[in-house]
Amino acid sequence: MLPPCLLFPKPRAAGLPLFLGLCSLFMVGACTQVPSPGGTGEPPSQAVQDQKTKTAVSSRPADTRAFPIDTFYTLLVAEVAGIRKHYDVALANYYRQAKVTQDAGVAARATRIARFLNARQAALRSAQLWVELEPENTEAHLAVTAELTLAGNLPAALAHAEKALALGGKPPLQSLASTAIAHQQLDAQTLANLAHLAQEYPNNDEVILAYAMALRAGKQYGRALTLVHQVQQQHPDQLDAPLLESQLLVDLGKRRDAIELLENLVNIHPDESRLRLQYARLLIRENLALARQQFAELVKQRPEDGNLILSLALIEYETNQIDAAKPLFTKLLELGQHESSAHFYLGGLAEKQQEVSTAVEHFRQVQPGNDYLEAITRGTRLLAATGQHKDNRQWFAELRQQHPVQEEHFYLMEVELLRKNGEPQLALERVEQALTANSASHRLIYARALLNDQLGNAAAFERDLRSLLKRDPQNATVLNALGYKLIDDPSRRGEALQLISKALALKPEDPAILDSMGWVQYRLGNYSAAETYLRRALEKLPDHEIAAHLGEVLWVQGDRMGALKVWKDGLATHPHSEMIPAAMKRLQIKESLQQHVSDH
Repeated sequence: MLPPCLLFPKPRAAGLPLFLGLCSLFMVGACTQVPSPGGTGEPPSQAVQDQKTKTAVSSRPADTRAFPIDTFYTLLVAEVAGIRKHYDVALANYYRQAKVTQDAGVAARATRIARFLNARQAALRSAQLWVELEPENTEAHLAVTAELTLAGNLPAALAHAEKALALGGKPPLQSLASTAIAHQQLDAQTLANLAHLAQEYPNNDEVILAYAMALRAGKQYGRALTLVHQVQQQHPDQLDAPLLESQLLVDLGKRRDAIELLENLVNIHPDESRLRLQYARLLIRENLALARQQFAELVKQRPEDGNLILSLALIEYETNQIDAAKPLFTKLLELGQHESSAHFYLGGLAEKQQEVSTAVEHFRQVQPGNDYLEAITRGTRLLAATGQHKDNRQWFAELRQQHPVQEEHFYLMEVELLRKNGEPQLALERVEQALTANSASHRLIYARALLNDQLGNAAAFERDLRSLLKRDPQNATVLNALGYKLIDDPSRRGEALQLISKALALKPEDPAILDSMGWVQYRLGNYSAAETYLRRALEKLPDHEIAAHLGEVLWVQGDRMGALKVWKDGLATHPHSEMIPAAMKRLQIKESLQQHVSDH
């Protein structure tokens, strides 16, 4: 275990050397004397009579001051807490005593502890106190600059950065510029301030590159490139400059030049992973095989870096290198990095190899995020396709419990899967179950209507759609669905025309409604009007059902070649269409012509 002086960086201000000596006295029972503040290990000028501050004060140099006994014990507790890894206690005690004592050294130590712990708010508070107590301390201004940048307070960060520059420090201005760009806070004033600093410090590579980054964000690529070249001349070993140059070359449409630049740099600096990573990323669009080599080398250099492993794994996955991809995704699981992505793609690999149970197992472990819904869709689709409806039911039940706000959505997903996989009756049972708890759901009622239509329950279909229209009489989708269904009944085609006309008035460019209007006009004997509507529909949506309808209208009008062409085109985009062959059969077209259309 590290001693307290190594656990956190040492403070620099008066009073702390004495304190550390007393820490040693209290933590090492054999000690009877306090080491001298100079750290030589020599005894002080007089023996320690007791452990009180009064005795300790007599041994300190003239530039130190005593802490009150309460402060002393509080800081001692902080040090012991640090040793025992109770870092929150250590930090709280140091910050509290920094405020009480107004001691810059204690504030500095609180800042360092907070930054060590990535406790951002505490680090900012401590750093601001430190710079207030020691306004000419370069390190204090650098710490405040960094913390204000992370907090997104860029104007204040820039002010402290300027002060740090004046004191001879090198503030993280590239980070500041990057943050401003990422958060769209690079306003005219910030750009002007960076320009001013670049003029004041023309030999400071951090300042010049930060300004170049800002210019690049403003699409002033030429000016930015000039500054980058300036840095390269002044600081030839500075690698941030060529990295930025490569980005500017890409911006200027000189992608090949950027790749050549990075290729040369990688050859000169083979262990510089930043250069190789930028090179590899550019190669992805140009030469995937070479990009793979670069990512493989990066993974060798940084075998615990999950981002690099994931990048290489994705390349292997996209190129169907299953044997190479699988251990990489498995490695991510071992490292505990990008676990959801790893499970998602391992599920995809198992799916490719038709290992259904393994694929589903991985898909089920994907957590909410970018791949979550896709994992659910693919996993449940695999279960439905293999008839494992019980497992699907359990999965969807768990999802509805975990995400009650999305209950309706997951019911609809389950119902649609059952319907598509030839289980309409089971789907109907599930939607009825869903409606017991979601009786007002329009989407569930509509789904039940479609299932009843599929099962031949016309009355139930119409009843559900009529109930939806009572709630929402301007629903174009429901109006069209009911109107299209009524076309099949010759006695109700007038009613169908009214419903579809109302729907078309609400959505005049909807291809599905245009198709319905064309079909009802055809059924009413208005062939010319039917053709007009159906051609408009097919232009907007090249769908096989619309093609079947238009081909039939053309055929009965005597345009046999036009009809055959429409059907051929429809089958070209939907080769497994059942509607086009059905239309041809209904029209009693010769089997030779039907075969001719199907063959093309």
